[in-house]
Amino acid sequence: MTLKAKLFAAASVNAELQALLGTNPFRLYDTQLPQQSAFPAVVMFQVSNPPAYVIGGRLSTSWARIQFTVFGTGNDSENASAVVDALQDFLKTFTAYGNISRSGSYDNRIVNDRDAGIAQTQPLTYQRILDVMIFSDDKL
Repeated sequence: MTLKAKLFAAASVNAELQALLGTNPFRLYDTQLPQQSAFPAVVMFQVSNPPAYVIGGRLSTSWARIQFTVFGTGNDSENASAVVDALQDFLKTFTAYGNISRSGSYDNRIVNDRDAGIAQTQPLTYQRILDVMIFSDDKL
């Protein structure tokens, strides 16, 4: 299963994210926001996932960098921030590498958190962009 499929499967049953992103459809999208999508919504984009090699060949584990772009609603950034808070809570418990004891060495790491907006919309569409490093095992 791909990392983005693992993320979608786990996030779509997370009650905190469901409360914000709905259930039918669950507004967590792959790569691009669909036209006419309701907000709030999240788009996940894989920025990089460089393979690691050892003498015996390619490892099934890697650190993938996933960018989550949160599209908020309303007249201020509170809605987008609420989605980010829920996403951060989800990422604290999400694992993409199996049932390994969580010692903290393979936790997901938020490496960047930016504010943004789409000025062409009225009111401004508030955005938050999270860059997250996620340890993943492709065999699981």
